[in-house]
Amino acid sequence: MKKYNISDLLPHRPPMQLITAVESVDLDKQTLIARVDITKDDLMYDESIGGIPSWISLEYMAQAVGCFIGAADRENDPNAEPSVGFVLGSRKLSVNIPTYLVNQSYFVHVTSVFYDKNIANFDCQIYNSDNNLVASGAINVFRPDDIEKFMDIRNE
Repeated sequence: MKKYNISDLLPHRPPMQLITAVESVDLDKQTLIARVDITKDDLMYDESIGGIPSWISLEYMAQAVGCFIGAADRENDPNAEPSVGFVLGSRKLSVNIPTYLVNQSYFVHVTSVFYDKNIANFDCQIYNSDNNLVASGAINVFRPDDIEKFMDIRNE
C-alpha cells in the first residue's frame, strides 16, 4: 500500500490533526481505513474520564473522509494541496461507548456512497482494536471550489 503523510491529505495541523495514520486506501472500492491512537497528549484528552469523550466521533469520521478525499485528489494530481471541506450534517449517528480510552487504537472505516467535486456522502464506522463497532453513521460534506472566495462571500 502507498504510504501517506497525513499533512499531505488534510489541511489540519496538530493539535487539531486527530488522525494518526492511514492504514489502507482502495480508490476502486471507494474505501479508506484510518487509525486514531489515543494518548494523554491529545488536545481532547480528559483526565477525569481517562480518555477522550465519545462526542469526538463525528470529527474522527470527518477527518477520515478528508483523508479519503485528499488521497483521491493526490491520485489525480500528486502535487494537490489538501482542501478545506465542511460537514453539512450526519444521519444515523450512533456511538456505543462513552470514552475513547487512552493507550488504545481505533480504526475509522469510510466508504464513499456519493462523491463528486463539491458534494459527498460517506458511510462511516469506528472499530476498536478488538474489531468491535464503537460508532457509526453517515456524513454529508461540502467542498467549495475556492475556499477564499467562498469565505469572502460568506462574510459580506
